[in-house]
Amino acid sequence: MSWISNLFSGYWRKLHFVIIILLALLLAYNDDGVSGAVSNGMLSVLYYPFFKIQHSIDDLIGVKKDNDELRAKLADAVSRVSMLEEAARENIRLRSILGFEPPTGYTLLPAEVIAVSGVKIPTSAVLNRGLKDGVVTGLPIINEEGLIGKVISVTDYYSTVQLLTDPANRVAVRVAESREMGIAKYVMSRGLIVDNIPVRGDVKPGDQILTSGLGGLYPPGLKVGTVIAVDHSETDPFSQVRLAPAADFNSLDELFVLRVKGR
Repeated sequence: MSWISNLFSGYWRKLHFVIIILLALLLAYNDDGVSGAVSNGMLSVLYYPFFKIQHSIDDLIGVKKDNDELRAKLADAVSRVSMLEEAARENIRLRSILGFEPPTGYTLLPAEVIAVSGVKIPTSAVLNRGLKDGVVTGLPIINEEGLIGKVISVTDYYSTVQLLTDPANRVAVRVAESREMGIAKYVMSRGLIVDNIPVRGDVKPGDQILTSGLGGLYPPGLKVGTVIAVDHSETDPFSQVRLAPAADFNSLDELFVLRVKGR
């Protein structure tokens, strides 16, 4: 069989030449039937494959265009669903604080968190309320869960809040059940703690820690956290009480500026 393939390959160019001569003669033959048949045959053999390829390319281009349109519509639908879900979550949050009442003698100014900052945890937040809204430094910031922090700087339209999670912040507190008093602060290695409570003090896990009102900055009775552990040593006369914060500082949305009535 190899001699046949060798023979065929050797005469391939000559065969091409002979075929071209024959096609030229047939086309030159003054017979409409013959020349038409040859023309149709040549079109079928030479043009039709390229026509099919072009048609396939056009189909692929159309499919790609349809896919791009479908992807755009899908992205738009996903975005709309996400916005609706966020609106539903906001609606739930707002309903949960609808009946929230301020401490006696105070009014609530709603505010939105527009920025938070901190290295490992949030330690400060920026609110969309400022001097134009009657906000001044030192005002407490709360939400329906409990104490958030205090205003430390104000511009006309914005204010910066020092959160309880800032280690520099200090809050005078008391144990709701036993009335023991201490100072709440945030320690990076341990979290929110209360120190200065005597070892003999009556404090146990599950007790509620509230602001005491001492110092005049925070009104008494604002929830700060819940006791989760009481640590002490034989040589230390004071216990360190570890707390679970009342508020979730990783999820701050709607807050309230606490203002004294008439101011």
